[in-house]
Amino acid sequence: MLFRRHCDLDDLLHCGICFDYFNIAMIIPQCSHNYCSLCIRKFLSYKTQCPTCFVAVTESELRNNRLLDDVVRTFVSARSRLSQSLSDDSPQSPSSKLPTRSTQGSSGNKSMDRFLVKSSTKRSKRSGDVANTSMEAAPEDHTSAPSSSMKSIKLEPGVLDQSLESVPNTPSTSLEKVKVECPVCGVGILEQYINKHLDSCLTRDEKKESLRSSIQKRKPMAKVVYNLLSERDLKKRLREAGLSTHGSKQQMIRRHQEFLHMYNAQCDSLHPKSGT
Repeated sequence: MLFRRHCDLDDLLHCGICFDYFNIAMIIPQCSHNYCSLCIRKFLSYKTQCPTCFVAVTESELRNNRLLDDVVRTFVSARSRLSQSLSDDSPQSPSSKLPTRSTQGSSGNKSMDRFLVKSSTKRSKRSGDVANTSMEAAPEDHTSAPSSSMKSIKLEPGVLDQSLESVPNTPSTSLEKVKVECPVCGVGILEQYINKHLDSCLTRDEKKESLRSSIQKRKPMAKVVYNLLSERDLKKRLREAGLSTHGSKQQMIRRHQEFLHMYNAQCDSLHPKSGT
């Protein structure tokens, strides 16, 4: 059952176009279906609809699904670690395990028997002593029972003083947890953790700023109407992209289309690769 659920989860993390794990997952808001950025962009260049439910969609309507990317990354990493741990375990024959278990079990049983015998003898001795003392000390009148029990638990004054002196005097201020307000986010943090929180809080703001700047820097390239583009202009665009200008016009168009899809797919990534 567990293996079947694992397989079901593995299937859910595959793209419906390339049937591989999601790579820069993009979600269609109208139907919530997810695909790889490069896969869905290539598909939408031929048909502007969802490959699964055929709802109308354009490239500009695609949105990132960062959470799905994190799930895929975590799942693949956990699966590789699990397979590595299983391969590292050296197989042992059942015959080699049986003698060790039997010897350990027999030795454990013997030691347990000795322990039980000793404990039973101790309990019998204690019960006999208690019975003798109770029979000797029990008076006829029931009202004297509390006084005898109180006498049995009395401590000497010197021992009581030493026990009280051995207890450390803890200040009452140590039990109080003082919270201070973070000057950055305004959240109340324990005083002993405020420096650590400030470091993480400032680092978090820096990451947000760098994330915003990285998203603003990389913009997708606009679509090209190749039928209205001359061969000279097409070669110019290929040279700007660092691509080859050899071949027929149709070959150059397919080459530039492939580059355009890959470039725009990387624009969807959190850490886009260089276009060259």
